Amino acid sequence: MTGRPRQFDKCTALCAAMELFWKRGYTATSLDDLLGVMSLSKSSFYAEFKSKESLYSECLKHYQEMIAQHLSNVRKMSNSTRGFFEAIFAEAVADADTGDPKGCFIVNSAIEFGQHDSRFTDDVWCALTEVQRGFEAVLQQGIRKGELSIPDSPKVMAKYITTCLSGLRAMIKGGMPPKDAKTVVKTILASLE
Repeated sequence: MTGRPRQFDKCTALCAAMELFWKRGYTATSLDDLLGVMSLSKSSFYAEFKSKESLYSECLKHYQEMIAQHLSNVRKMSNSTRGFFEAIFAEAVADADTGDPKGCFIVNSAIEFGQHDSRFTDDVWCALTEVQRGFEAVLQQGIRKGELSIPDSPKVMAKYITTCLSGLRAMIKGGMPPKDAKTVVKTILASLE
């Protein structure tokens, strides 16, 4: 005798949960909220995801995979190193123009949990480190092609850019006007000339 077949698509449910966590944060999202957006019963939720905490961790990993794929796509479509970073920062500024900026799910998580709750520290730092490594690879390629000369190592510059982008995302989510965001981006991009 076999059990009832699964009545949901895990990826769809995971994406719905991620969007809700991204909008509200972990603490402000209840299990009932999750069950509603995921269209799951409690028993199905616990059978598949075990707990709200493990679901959140899965959502962070899923977001990290999405970001890695997105950065790869932007890299393929960019004609230059500077063009790549212009596109990445333009996306952040575009978020400011929406009127309801979501920020970056990873940065939002880092802010929500900070140093007072270490449950997701590894997931957050793993994701930020992957973004940084992606930026470092783009910078190394730009140096090899003779597109840029930077005062620091590509690794240090990648940390700088990751920090700037993370801070910009947080400021935009906090209400920074698009005009100010654009001014900040010009200054950041000037470091790549």
